[in-house]
Amino acid sequence: MNSKKIRTIGALILAVLVLLYVGYQVFQATHESLKTETAMYGEASEVLQAQGFVIRDETVINESVNGVLSYRVADGTRVAANGTIADVFATESDAANRRELERLDDEIENLEALSKPADYFVANPSMLGEQIYSAVGQVVKGVNQNDFSQLSTWKETLLTALARRQLIVGEESADSYNQRISELESQRDALASQSGYAVSTIQAPEAGYFISTVDGLENLVDLEEVEDLTVSQVEELLEKEPSASTSAVGKICSEFNWYVACVLTENDMVRLEDVTSVYLDIPFASAEQIPAQVVARNRDDETGKTAVIFQCSNMDSDIASVRNEALQITVATYSGVLVNERALRFEDVEYTTTDENGNKVTKVQENVRGVYVLFGGQLEFVQVFTEHSINGYAICKTELSSEEQEMLVTDSTIQLYDQVVVEGTDLYDGKIVQ
Repeated sequence: MNSKKIRTIGALILAVLVLLYVGYQVFQATHESLKTETAMYGEASEVLQAQGFVIRDETVINESVNGVLSYRVADGTRVAANGTIADVFATESDAANRRELERLDDEIENLEALSKPADYFVANPSMLGEQIYSAVGQVVKGVNQNDFSQLSTWKETLLTALARRQLIVGEESADSYNQRISELESQRDALASQSGYAVSTIQAPEAGYFISTVDGLENLVDLEEVEDLTVSQVEELLEKEPSASTSAVGKICSEFNWYVACVLTENDMVRLEDVTSVYLDIPFASAEQIPAQVVARNRDDETGKTAVIFQCSNMDSDIASVRNEALQITVATYSGVLVNERALRFEDVEYTTTDENGNKVTKVQENVRGVYVLFGGQLEFVQVFTEHSINGYAICKTELSSEEQEMLVTDSTIQLYDQVVVEGTDLYDGKIVQ
């Protein structure tokens, strides 16, 4: 190949490259890409993660049991002093039969109430409808929250309300219930004749919440000293291993209040500054949020860590069993229009105002925080008012206070469903976007 051909091919390649470059620049100038997100209303929570140790005033019940233990009360149930919390039976069959007798007695009692004519002739159908919907709501809520502690009670309430309605509308009669009562009484009498009674009972030594599990970590901390716990002491508690007791049948938590101790870093404490009320979530133990008060913050100057003590009062069967658990501490929950932080910009805005003499004056406000929104193929810069950002989103207000209204230098602030520009270059107010 001679040099002339080489020069010709080189010239053609160079010309193609020049054309591609020019075409790219023209495309960039006429087809600038914008990426937008729709401004949506939402809630965002500021959450801290920690490991917590639960501290209660607990009295362990040590009893020598010769037989089969059958509890009368569920975990987290409030019991009176000297109240019976468990029965001891000679055999497992006696314990099972006694539980079945109690179930039959409850069913007979419910059916006897339904079989009385005065009970349903004076009943209000609209009130029964509300009772049915309320009972259904309790069952649905319990299932959704994985709370099955009172499911049998909710079921009985629902079935009773449905049965009352059937009596009112004439779908059933009291005679059918009398027949069922007779069958259950015969079944009960037959079961009672072959069942043994409890050989002994176990009573609560004091009033409080009953907890059937004992982990050997009871009363490691005096409640009078709980607010003085140091970082090292809390870390030592978190390292404690539970140990089962062969003689303990349960314990009583006598104090209404109980405590959670955890250790937080300096960064976490900045977010907890001036906060006195929080919500605790224990994901692996309870489905509900637990209201709590911050009662102590004991900082270790050497490590910069802080021992934080929370005071709680809620109690149920799930909460009663927790000791050393992972916590989610909800410091605050904010609501508003969520805007991606990448959309926030600072621009100088020219605006018109009225001076003290009533004359219109044009001014420039520098470094106004806002976003560009796309409306009708045109960009508009709107000022935003936000105090909190969580997980990369600024929580912006749509309803402004009188003070914020005076600070507003654009025609409006951000609104729900605005198309907010999160990516783009050469943005300015009034720009036409193809």
